[in-house]
Amino acid sequence: MASAHPSRSHTPLTASLWLLTVLLAAYGVVILGSLGGGSLQDFFGRWVYDAVVLGAAMVVLARSVRVEAERRAWLALGIALLLWALGQTYYSVFLYYSSPAPFPSPADALFLAFYPASYVGLVLLLRARVAHLEPLAWVDGLIGALAVAAVAAALIFPPVLGALGGSPLGVGVSLAYPCADLVLLGLVFGALAASERRVQGTWLLIAIALLLFAAADVVYISVNGQSTEALNLASVGWPAAFLLLARAAWLHGPMAASTSRRSGHRRHIALPLALSAAVVVLLALGSFTSIGTTAVVLGVASLGVVLIRLGITFNQNARMLTASRRDAVTDPLTQLGNRRSLTFDLERRLRMGSGEAILALFDLDGFKAYNDSFGHMAGDDLLHRLGTQLAAAVEPWGKGYRLGGDEFCVLAAASTLKPEAITAAAQAALSERGGGFSIGASWGMVRLPAEATTATDAMRLADRRMYAQKGQRANSALSQTRGVLLGVLHEREPELDGELQGIAHLAARMGRELGLGTEDLDVLVRAAELHDVGKVAIPDEILHKAGALTDAEWELMRKHPLIGERVLSAAPAMSQVAKLVRSSHERWDGSGYPDQLAGGEYPARRPDNPDLRRLQRDDRLAALRGADECRGCDR
Repeated sequence: MASAHPSRSHTPLTASLWLLTVLLAAYGVVILGSLGGGSLQDFFGRWVYDAVVLGAAMVVLARSVRVEAERRAWLALGIALLLWALGQTYYSVFLYYSSPAPFPSPADALFLAFYPASYVGLVLLLRARVAHLEPLAWVDGLIGALAVAAVAAALIFPPVLGALGGSPLGVGVSLAYPCADLVLLGLVFGALAASERRVQGTWLLIAIALLLFAAADVVYISVNGQSTEALNLASVGWPAAFLLLARAAWLHGPMAASTSRRSGHRRHIALPLALSAAVVVLLALGSFTSIGTTAVVLGVASLGVVLIRLGITFNQNARMLTASRRDAVTDPLTQLGNRRSLTFDLERRLRMGSGEAILALFDLDGFKAYNDSFGHMAGDDLLHRLGTQLAAAVEPWGKGYRLGGDEFCVLAAASTLKPEAITAAAQAALSERGGGFSIGASWGMVRLPAEATTATDAMRLADRRMYAQKGQRANSALSQTRGVLLGVLHEREPELDGELQGIAHLAARMGRELGLGTEDLDVLVRAAELHDVGKVAIPDEILHKAGALTDAEWELMRKHPLIGERVLSAAPAMSQVAKLVRSSHERWDGSGYPDQLAGGEYPARRPDNPDLRRLQRDDRLAALRGADECRGCDR
């Protein structure tokens, strides 16, 4: 496809435009300056004038021939210019020396045929450059068209009507020109208001050309042959307008049709607002001077459309605000509430104190493996299905939420159904099994307001409980780490199996008697099972030495809780267990190791945990001191 830039790949067209411009300038100098004799002025008035008009039409038609894009639009506009040029040629050949020239004549038929062809060309050009116009674009175009038509009517009709006379047919033809100009200006300014900024340069140049064209029509009709100077000035305006149209045809290269994206851009309303302001000024002037009924009607219509645009804009903004609010609290994948929605609902429920409720956090088990096996798109589909199931399962009591990734949440009233039943229904909704996969959910539940009175505390407690349950599953990282470490201990010290199980059983009994929560009890039992894991780094000759240990050997032996802490801390899931293992060989009287902690100095899993503080203070801990009577325990 040929380039559309006249100054680069279309040198002949560029030369033609310059030649036509020079001819027009020469015509203006000769005609307006009254240079030369009558024969020279006749030559310029007939043939040079006709050459400029016909040449401009050929340049526009060349655009449609050489560039496929927008071909129909520029073909229609080229035909419009050609019709006008043929009318001018007919006048020059047959009517130039007629005195008076017949009016109307066949030339007028060709002149008037210019307008419908121009209308078709402008509409096709608008459709070619904007594939889809939003409602506001059409409204802006209508505002621009009516506003310009109102101003033009106020400027055009008074002088034209004052100069009309003659036969009814002649009056009708004379009125047809300004009326057609009015429609043409309204159409082009409507297109200018509706178009995107990147193609407004073409429309602006076309608008200037048609304004000049209409002004020449008004001058010609209003003077009614009474002023030679005015007629000469009008005769320069028509070919000048044609040259501007020819330049507009090659102003931009071929453009793909674009979709108008106008909403929210303030610059798109600038032209309609400016034209509406002009209408307001025009109507205000109408209070002091006559502007004609047509101008008043068009001006009022323009302002009426402005009100319609305001209504459309308000409606669009209201919908956008509603959508923004909804999107701000909605998970886009599952359409459940998101974390922001949960925080808002949870704080409101706690603030209003509207009865007993539960907060339950859920984390999917097996989702990562599903994603790895079937891909992320299948994973998104699964999350969407599970979210839909969760919403339906808890709808009678509360709402479901997706907090991100594979984490879900339920906030529900617990006045009509036991909390366990609600969480069981939610857990079932978040489970799915099929060929090669099994999805379940670990959960942690908090009773509100009995166990938490703030949103932060409720979320933190539910999160801890959820991960405690997740860690108890056989395939969890915590359980797998525990299994590996117990296996290492078994290989190193097979006889410790029974003793470690006994200690873990005793720790579990004590924890339950003290009322520890599920999470704290699980940490305590695992610490009891693994409290001697650091002994894997102690040489056998020290562990199994029959006699008393030397001071150096004792120093090394007392490091095994520290070694156990380092081993367990390598797994993030075992970090809490590691802290208790470090202190597993401390004594109430401060004679233990490695930190010689005494009494209340024992580390609590959480400083604000009253159960563990009570565990530290309770004299029944003395029973645990005798539990570690295995070989090497006191070392």
